Amino acid sequence: MRAAVRFVLIAATATCALAPASALAQSAASPDTAKARLIRQLIADAHLTDQALQVIEQALPAQRAANPRVPAVFWDRFLEQARARRGELEDGYVALYDRNFTAAELRGLIAFYESPIGKRFVEVQPTLTREGMAMGQEWGTRIGADVGRTLSADGTLKQ
Repeated sequence: MRAAVRFVLIAATATCALAPASALAQSAASPDTAKARLIRQLIADAHLTDQALQVIEQALPAQRAANPRVPAVFWDRFLEQARARRGELEDGYVALYDRNFTAAELRGLIAFYESPIGKRFVEVQPTLTREGMAMGQEWGTRIGADVGRTLSADGTLKQ
């Protein structure tokens, strides 16, 4: 089950690029109703929650393969719960964006996402995320191999 916990941490870390880990990220003071509506409109226009779930869905096959001792039912239920509890993630977004953007800035972001280039960005964002994750994994693998070779060559790493 350690591998399952590791997956949850990896998924949460990946998701943090797009969103807070949970509604617990909310600040003590809730945003005013008008600002909260702006934030929720931005969440919808930018497809933020959908993108966070896509990151988890894309990482899941690799996690299953890397952790064969974790039963398939764990991964299935994890994904089921992530989808069912998307409202918690959206509530976390509201708090995050409330802390970091003014209402005027939110209106500017909404205008961007409603513009042709903003809509195009939303359209290609899943591809950018998927290919960017693969590129990052390949990059990390090359770095790890280089460091391993260097440490083996200088005797630091024993074979």
